[in-house]
Amino acid sequence: MPLSEHEQKMLDEMERQLFADDPRLARAFSPTGAPRRNGRRIAIGLGAVVLGLLVLVLAVALPAVWLGVIAFIGMLAGAVYAVTAPAVKEGSEDDPGSGGTGGPGGPGGSAPTAPPGGGDFMKRMEERWEKRSGDDSRF
Repeated sequence: MPLSEHEQKMLDEMERQLFADDPRLARAFSPTGAPRRNGRRIAIGLGAVVLGLLVLVLAVALPAVWLGVIAFIGMLAGAVYAVTAPAVKEGSEDDPGSGGTGGPGGPGGSAPTAPPGGGDFMKRMEERWEKRSGDDSRF
């Protein structure tokens, strides 16, 4: 069910306010698109899986349960390494000189001079919540 025009405007305003109040938190939760795949990571991970499989076959041929467990853990670690994206260090690629104007609000955000604690925003949201819950006559 799509949002109404009023709800969409409210959501956009809340996003802009979040970027203005705490851009670091907003970047942490903003969708970044598809994670970049690194061919080298995939090759190393696939190599670890294949090596683990070979060691697992060797462990079955020999009566060595401990070797099979180690091989399985190695295969699992290789698969996880291959499918996960590398962590981006803060301040390197993630924030190349943006002056806090990025995000859905763009450079002309609604409240660039918001207080550091975001008290005004939270106060308005609490007032709206009180208003909505007070108007509900079903309860």
